[in-house]
Amino acid sequence: MMLASQQVPRCRDPVVVRRGEKYCGNGGFSAVAGLPVCCLGAGTAENRGFASTQRCDAPHVVPSHEQPDELTAARAPMERRLSVIVDIGSDLDLDATLHRVVTAAMELTRAGRGTLGVCGPDGTTISFRQLPAGKGSIGAPGNPPESLSRDQLSEDRAAAGISDHHPLMRTVLSVPIMIRKTRFATLYLTENQSGCGFTEFDEIDARAVASAAAVAIDNAQLFDRATVRAAWIEAGLAITTAILSSVEPHPRPLQLIADRACALTDAEQAIVLVPDDADRIAQQVDSLVVSTAVGRHAGDLIGQLVPVAQSTTGEVFRSGAAVITETFRHPIQAFTDVGRRPAIVMPLRCQDTVIGVVVVARSPDQPVFDARDLELMSDFAGHAAAALTLADARALAVLTDRERIAHNLHDLVIQRVFAVGMDVQGTVARSHSPEVTDRLNRTLSELQAIIEDIRTAIFGLLQSPVGQTSSFRQRIQQLVAAMTDNRDITTTLQISGPLTVIADVVAEHAEAVIMEAISNAIRHSGASGLIVKVAVGDELAIDITDNGNGIPADNRRHSGLANMRRRAEQVGGHCTIGSALAGGTHLHWTAPMADPPGR
Repeated sequence: MMLASQQVPRCRDPVVVRRGEKYCGNGGFSAVAGLPVCCLGAGTAENRGFASTQRCDAPHVVPSHEQPDELTAARAPMERRLSVIVDIGSDLDLDATLHRVVTAAMELTRAGRGTLGVCGPDGTTISFRQLPAGKGSIGAPGNPPESLSRDQLSEDRAAAGISDHHPLMRTVLSVPIMIRKTRFATLYLTENQSGCGFTEFDEIDARAVASAAAVAIDNAQLFDRATVRAAWIEAGLAITTAILSSVEPHPRPLQLIADRACALTDAEQAIVLVPDDADRIAQQVDSLVVSTAVGRHAGDLIGQLVPVAQSTTGEVFRSGAAVITETFRHPIQAFTDVGRRPAIVMPLRCQDTVIGVVVVARSPDQPVFDARDLELMSDFAGHAAAALTLADARALAVLTDRERIAHNLHDLVIQRVFAVGMDVQGTVARSHSPEVTDRLNRTLSELQAIIEDIRTAIFGLLQSPVGQTSSFRQRIQQLVAAMTDNRDITTTLQISGPLTVIADVVAEHAEAVIMEAISNAIRHSGASGLIVKVAVGDELAIDITDNGNGIPADNRRHSGLANMRRRAEQVGGHCTIGSALAGGTHLHWTAPMADPPGR
């Protein structure tokens, strides 16, 4: 019969199932009547929970009334196994899950040590998680074994991934953890506490742990990815809200973008590069300037110029395609001189327009970026670029409306006030009463003051509201044009350098200084020529020169000059006012490019 040829495991205390009986105390396995079946003896139940594979000399028949005790003894270790395996997936934290995998495998196989060798994208082992800690690694970095039996593992240390310097071990058990047909890790177990090495039942337990671990780790990874994606989405919404807020827009949106990108990618440095001349279209941009930097050496990075041609950031700016890299074609001091390290170069792109480039870089010992990192950062950069573009469009619409109002004030209101002044002046000539003449002259002075106030209001309208994205360069051009329009003075404006790196607070002070200096030249110096130079190098430098009468020795109007000096001091700069070489007055005002200390 087929039954006679079957090899039935025997144990120290077998159970004979008598004819007519359907169950024996062997842990729940059915049996053929009249055949002995392997069950859990008292000794094996205490130690392992598996029946011994060694045959015994004299079978022992268990009476029927003792069989429930055997069932209980057999069920206890199975319940323990089930509890340990179920506990592996008790939560969705990936690190904690990996720790429980090693702990569960060590408990079920009675291993003294366990190591989980996690594989990288190319299949090589890249990191280890080991218990207990501090005893060296069982596995060695490299290609883990596909499948090795217990005997092979004890004979071939290299194939098992055992370090050469590791102490001699009698046996090592290794099983792969496969997730979606891809090896995620290899579980290594050693130093079996029984002293006899691992058995085939230990291998079964280890494989059961590996199967449960695959499901738990996959779930933890999916949860981790969902959490990370949610964080990126939240950051994108926060950026959009901060930039487009109608109540209080963020004054430095590029700084906010760099901060969030650096934090979410776990990078040690992040920079934002923008065109050095904001008025040029993208195809005409020759250089990018580091406008914002966070992380290490941030202060040393701001203001550095990077050519668009022959540079990694320039190529991304031109193509609009992000890249993962470890090297840069053009050096950026305090950024690329760190050496090879993982980095993402991402364009700030809205539809077909690229307005800048965001670069994040990790330290050399951190993990490399992958396609998922690129996808998440791309979505974030797209939201940020769209918000910046919408803010620019909204600011342009507001500025257009302000220009319309300013032109109406200039062309209609000022002209009408001027016409009234002409009539009053004509009346003065016909007046014969000194008292009336004096009153009319005071009225003329008031009308002139009204005209000046209207001009100041026009200038204020042409300035961008606080927090709007009109460039510093544009505001200077508008300011000079508004101050010198319809004036009997020839004005030359020269702007050079990357004005986009100037902090907002510094720009506000600079605009006020330019307005004050031009106003003094027009009202008090009697100048016919005015030169305004604004340059950005190591610092912001403003030079304003007129060909007027200069500052008189008995000058009593100190408030405006003192105000310009005070503004320079507030931003950590300097201000000097003196006579020009060819006559007239020369103002030299400087300020650092970044925010002043304490702000």
